[in-house]
Amino acid sequence: MDQQLDCPSAPHQHPEARLLGVVLEEEGEARVAYLDKGTALPDDFDADALGIDPGHALRFSAPCANHGCGQWRDGGCGLGKAIIAQLAPVVDVAPSCTLRKTCRWYTENGTASCVRCPQVTTRAHPSKAVHVPRSAYGPHPTHLTPSPTPRPERGETVLR
Repeated sequence: MDQQLDCPSAPHQHPEARLLGVVLEEEGEARVAYLDKGTALPDDFDADALGIDPGHALRFSAPCANHGCGQWRDGGCGLGKAIIAQLAPVVDVAPSCTLRKTCRWYTENGTASCVRCPQVTTRAHPSKAVHVPRSAYGPHPTHLTPSPTPRPERGETVLR
C-alpha cells in the first residue's frame, strides 16, 4: 500500500485540514513560520471570525487528493513543480517541518521545494495569484485560471 502523502498548501475548508504554520512579515516579505506540530482545526473553526482570509495569515496542510485535485499534472503535484520552476530559494537550509515525512512536494522534489516553501502564501501581488476554486480539491479535477481579483481570495495560491 502506498503511503498517504499530504498537501502542504491545502485550503482551510478541507475536512481534514491541519494548521501547518503562521504567515509572518520578514523584511517586507511574507514568510511561513512552521509550527512544532501539525494542529487539527476544531470543528467549530470560524474563518470569518478572523476578519481576513485565513490563507493570508495561516498555512494549512491536508491529505493530498492526488488526481482528484485541480493541481494534479503529469502524475504529480503541478504546484510543487511550479514553485521549483518559478521561485528562487529563500532559505539556505530546509526549515524544520513536521510535514516533511509525508509532504507531497518533498517526496516528489526533495529539499528544492523545502527551501522555497516558506514564501508560498496567499499574500502577494494579485497578478501572480492562481485561482484554485474550492471544487479543485474535490473529486473532479478543474482547470485553473489567473485571478482577476484585486487581491487573493479564498483558495488562491501565490507564486512570488
